[in-house]
Amino acid sequence: MLAVVALVAVAAHAEDSVFAGTVPDDPAEKKESHLSAELGGTYVTGNTAFYALNALAKADHLWMMNKVSGNLGATLGGSKSDADGDGILSAAERDMPLDENARRVFGEARYDRYLTDNDSLYALAGAFHDPWLGYDFRSHEQVGYSHLFVNTEPTQFRTEIGADAAQEDYIEGADPAYSDVISARLLVGLKHAFNENVGFEETFEVYESVIDVEDTRIINTASFTSNLNTTLSLKLSNILLFDNVPAVDGFAKLDTTSMVTFVATIL
Repeated sequence: MLAVVALVAVAAHAEDSVFAGTVPDDPAEKKESHLSAELGGTYVTGNTAFYALNALAKADHLWMMNKVSGNLGATLGGSKSDADGDGILSAAERDMPLDENARRVFGEARYDRYLTDNDSLYALAGAFHDPWLGYDFRSHEQVGYSHLFVNTEPTQFRTEIGADAAQEDYIEGADPAYSDVISARLLVGLKHAFNENVGFEETFEVYESVIDVEDTRIINTASFTSNLNTTLSLKLSNILLFDNVPAVDGFAKLDTTSMVTFVATIL
C-alpha cells in the first residue's frame, strides 16, 4: 500500500516537472517597429512665383533575425517663367500658370536576414519616375551583403556590397527608349549621435556598370537632424546624384537637392 502511495506521489510531481513536458515560458520575441514622415515646402506668389514640395515616409519592422523596411517619397517643383528674358515677370507672365520643372516620385522595399548582430544578407526592389532626369520609369532589384564595423549606442559604421539590375524606360523622344543596366554596388554609411538631440548621417553609394565601365553612378546623401521634442525634429539634408554617362543625351551629369524638412516620428 505504501508503495502505491509513493508511486502516485512521484507521478503527481512528475506532471509538474520539465521532464513531463511542462517547460517555462519562452522569453518574449524581440520586435521593433518604426514609422516616420517628413515634409517641407515653399510657395511664393507676387512679383515672382514658384513652389517646391518634398515629402518622405519611412517604415521598418524588426523581429528576431529578420527586418523589413521601405520608403516612399516625392519631390515636386514649378515656377512662372520669364519668357521674354527681360529679368522680370510682366503682368501677362504673372497671369500664366505655374510651369512644372521638378517631379520625382520614388519608393523602395528591402528585406534583411541577419546572420549575426552585425552581418546580414539583403534583397531589395525599388523604382522611381523622374522625367526631368530623363526617366519615364526606372525599376531595379538588388541583392548583397551588409556588415556593421562599428555598432555602438552613438555610432554606426557599415559597408554593403552587392549586385544591382535596373530596367530603364526613358522619356519620349529618347534614343534608345529602353536599356538594361547591370552594376556592382558598394556603399559606405556612417550614423552618429552627438548627443540625445543632434545627429548626423551620411551614405555614399557607387554603382559600376559591368557592361560599360565608363557608366559610373554615385549617390551621396548627408543629413543633420535636431530634435525639437519627443515627436518632432528638424532635418537639413543634401542629396547628390552623379551619372558619368547620362541616360539621355543632353542631360547634365550632376544633380543636387538640398532640403529643410520637419520629421514626425510616429512610432
